[in-house]
Amino acid sequence: MRAPLLLALAALCTVATAQAPVEERGVSANLPLDGQQRVEFARRAAERADSDLKDAERSVRRGESALESAQWQLENAKAQLEQARKNFDVARTKASESRAAYERESAQFDRRRRGAP
Repeated sequence: MRAPLLLALAALCTVATAQAPVEERGVSANLPLDGQQRVEFARRAAERADSDLKDAERSVRRGESALESAQWQLENAKAQLEQARKNFDVARTKASESRAAYERESAQFDRRRRGAP
């Protein structure tokens, strides 16, 4: 069972090798054209690499800009939090003073109502 399968596989490999492109079979007969094609291929690869480099550079700039914006927002949020904490402390102090004043006035009212000086 394996022998016919191996023979069929070997036959397919032979056919595939015979149909390989000229570049893979050996030396080209037209050396100037082959050299020109290699130069053109290298030029296109260099253009793609330059384009990729520019894209990566733009991506880095966008990332840096986003980071700067996020840092600014963080600093702004910290300042707002600090101000909110100050306002909270002031409000807590006023509330405590108001409660104390209420208790004092209420106690004084009760004393007067009962006739105590």
